[in-house]
Amino acid sequence: MFIQTVRFIIPLVLLQFLTGCQSDDNDNLKLEVELLKEEISELTKEMGEIQNEVKEIKDLAFNPPKKEPPTLPNQLNFSEGGTLPILGNKEAKIAIVEFSDFQCPYCKRFTDNAFKQIKENYIDNGKVQYIARDFPLSFHAKAKGAAIAAACSLKQNSYWTMREMLFNNAKDLGEEFYQKAAIDLSLNIEEFNKCMEDQSVADKIEQDMTLGKSLGIRGTPTFLIGRVENDQLVEPQIVVGAQGYAVFESLLEGLSNSDKKE
Repeated sequence: MFIQTVRFIIPLVLLQFLTGCQSDDNDNLKLEVELLKEEISELTKEMGEIQNEVKEIKDLAFNPPKKEPPTLPNQLNFSEGGTLPILGNKEAKIAIVEFSDFQCPYCKRFTDNAFKQIKENYIDNGKVQYIARDFPLSFHAKAKGAAIAAACSLKQNSYWTMREMLFNNAKDLGEEFYQKAAIDLSLNIEEFNKCMEDQSVADKIEQDMTLGKSLGIRGTPTFLIGRVENDQLVEPQIVVGAQGYAVFESLLEGLSNSDKKE
């Protein structure tokens, strides 16, 4: 609209000059007209440049450039010899490591949405190994206890079922719920309760948190995604938040294609 207005004003300015600024000296008049034409031409050029800049700004606003996730150094022994909760093929050449909090609503959102598609399309068919680590946030009072309950269920090969139960009952987390869940999963209650009191289990949760903080993790869920070579997670990319499935799909397909080229 601004450019159209300027285009309308320019002829009026020229007309006013010719009718209101006449001179007996025709040569001077011609010179003034030529100067005015040059100014109009320059103004038109500048308006065209402004129009192009506005278009570029609009393009950036509606089609922002894609940012590549940050890359971390290689992670040695990233599965701790297979002792961490692992879903899928332990020999898969691509791995996802999730740092999670059982009271985090965004972790729950991810579990209910993108995770299900990742499991169906990449974990269940052996393309990806999925590893869970704990990062209970300080303002979630029951998150650490839930992480300990999950770790104790791992000792009886029921981690992933317990994990689902914990996420689905986040409002009920506590000792009473952990006991009920253990019974529902047919766990050895004596062994489960002994594990719940084991300081080394709580220490392991703290070790996960220390590792996460050293990697720059501040919130949940956060994911490390990379290729697996010689029990190393090679230059993993870090993804923060309950991102949609498309984000994970893009990264995993890129890693799969790079493996094929090699």
